[in-house]
Amino acid sequence: MVKKQWWSKPLTIADFTLPSAEEVLKINPSELAETKSKLGFNTEHLGCSDFWGGEKGIFYFKTRIAKSVPRDLLSEYLPEAHKRGIRVLIYYNVHWLNLEFGKKHPDWLQVDARGKIIDDLYGSGNAPCVNSSWREWSFQGIEDLASYDIDGIFLDGPIFAPGACYCESCQEKFRRKHGLSLPQREDWKDPAWKMFIEFRYNSIAEYLKDAEKTLKKVKRDAIIYMNSTGLWPAWPAARDNRRLMPYQDILGAEGGFLYYDLRSEPLWKPGMTAKLLETQSNGKPTVVFIAGANKGWDEYLLTPVETKLLYADTVANGANPWYGVSLSSIERPGALAAGEMNRFILSNAEYLEDTMPVAKVGLFWSTRTADFYRATIPVTDFTPQGEKLEKRSAAGNFHASFLGCYELLVRSHIPFNIIDEESLRPEVLRNYDLIIAPNCACISKNNVETIKDYVRNGGNLIASFETSRYDEYGVLLREPGLAEVFGVKTGKGVFGPMKLDYMSVVSDHPVIDGLSARLLPCPTYGMEVIPTTSRVIMMYHEKMPTRYVKLPPLSEKPAILMNSYGEGSCLYIAGNFFEHYNSYHNPDYRMIIVNSVRLMARTLVTLDNCPQSVEITLRHQPDKRRILVHLVNFTGEMARPIESVVPIRDLTISLHGFKALRHAKALWLNMELNLEETGDGVAFKLPLLKEYEVIVLEPYSPAS
Repeated sequence: MVKKQWWSKPLTIADFTLPSAEEVLKINPSELAETKSKLGFNTEHLGCSDFWGGEKGIFYFKTRIAKSVPRDLLSEYLPEAHKRGIRVLIYYNVHWLNLEFGKKHPDWLQVDARGKIIDDLYGSGNAPCVNSSWREWSFQGIEDLASYDIDGIFLDGPIFAPGACYCESCQEKFRRKHGLSLPQREDWKDPAWKMFIEFRYNSIAEYLKDAEKTLKKVKRDAIIYMNSTGLWPAWPAARDNRRLMPYQDILGAEGGFLYYDLRSEPLWKPGMTAKLLETQSNGKPTVVFIAGANKGWDEYLLTPVETKLLYADTVANGANPWYGVSLSSIERPGALAAGEMNRFILSNAEYLEDTMPVAKVGLFWSTRTADFYRATIPVTDFTPQGEKLEKRSAAGNFHASFLGCYELLVRSHIPFNIIDEESLRPEVLRNYDLIIAPNCACISKNNVETIKDYVRNGGNLIASFETSRYDEYGVLLREPGLAEVFGVKTGKGVFGPMKLDYMSVVSDHPVIDGLSARLLPCPTYGMEVIPTTSRVIMMYHEKMPTRYVKLPPLSEKPAILMNSYGEGSCLYIAGNFFEHYNSYHNPDYRMIIVNSVRLMARTLVTLDNCPQSVEITLRHQPDKRRILVHLVNFTGEMARPIESVVPIRDLTISLHGFKALRHAKALWLNMELNLEETGDGVAFKLPLLKEYEVIVLEPYSPAS
């Protein structure tokens, strides 16, 4: 029997940022390790350098690259951590240099198109370039770390600053590869700019490949992974998870970092990230990084409830939690809440390991659309500029469309997975009854053909707005690649904006059952199409000239159409429908999609006496014949940070198509639940849901 790798078991990862070099001299290694152990951490990221204000050459281990080593803390600390069962991964900063340190190594530094050195990382600091001689310097440090009894290394970075790098090393490497000079300005229609985007991605992947080789040449059993990309455009920092995955043992991203006004952050941000990482990790473990602080007030912690919800949404979607705070904050209520969640995870590890999602709906995150169309760039540690980086002009916003669709599905209690371009393979798609493409504008010809085959052979599709109207590099096509599946041909293209305007039901169909009205506000932008084989369900009205005037007549522009294609079907929405939902949360928009999902995909679960603000995910353990129902209760008091949730009582859960189940237990309540057989499955009542619950049901067979 092959022994399970330690990092494939449930991990609770700590990162307590160490203070300045002067304070490190006072640290008691035994007390530090004991504190982490008592808080329920079984793994940690240990910083071994003074990187306050950027890396400056001061390290806490013996290394050839050090300017100084005030204390070999690593050799003292490792035995203390290991005897408490804590695995130690070294936090290794490979993205941020102190300005004074950078001045001594100008040939290492990233440069913008004007030839100016990047000097404002985190407000003050340089970014080293992976194509410069800095890489050899950083690899020396990795070699020296590998001489210690460490369990692995976590790389914070590397990254490219947005628009960089134009250093001499990059210019020479690009010229050697492409026979061209680096493009001097951001132009998404310029083939050289697109080559530059690919060049940056590949440069980061090449660095990680060589870093892994450097570490494992010395310490073969050590693991390595880096700070990768969550559910946002990857091009600004040039970290493409799919290209990076062959060279790392875990896939992690900052899905639990909440910035400034929390009302602008999705409640389910950790779960969104976890779903994406699970799809892109090739079966390797995943980690969602949870910042304990309300960023960017790095010393002010989130409430205990926000902390619990970040943890819960991470675990409910199959990822391991990493929790990071400063060492001075570890006795505050938020950190103690993290400890409570850690202990729950470890005490129930047998139910949380080796799980897989159960869903019949796949939501398409198009990385090509995020890069080559238009998508909001959220504020992160690596992209503090946020939306200022968003310069391309397009009527639709893919990121906003995706967020709207994601929220709509969560609020409708529909289990689903995220898929990406590499998931568009027959052996993956056959697991789904329905694929949803929320304005996935940029799709390659090969992926278009795969989707067409999927629908032709009995799969179903919901698509909106400019889906498949561009190739994978953002080049406009004469007709959308999926036009035949939509049952339309293109008219005059995009029209709008429509801020006061309407669409009306013109044909009865199950997708409009239960609407509150047959006249609905329409999306802000529409796509003019001409039906070929599709049936029109809703039509746009002519544009309103102003408010408080007679409603204009129907136009000749279809808004929502249904088409049969082979053995499958497609609902095509000719407008930025999901982006509109993201902004306005129109309940009839949600009803249209709920009806469509019920029509096109098998219903796995229904919840009674349950608000929309409870997220449900289904996971199973094939080897143990168990199914797990995760419930995360985001029902707060209409403010964020959430200080308390409203408890849900007597929630009824019905599972459909699961007939072999005999036992049910709620792990948080530590309570056996009574199962009742129904016509197509089982039902049970949960007496109380606070922030989080996991119900284990067994025995389970996927074939049942």
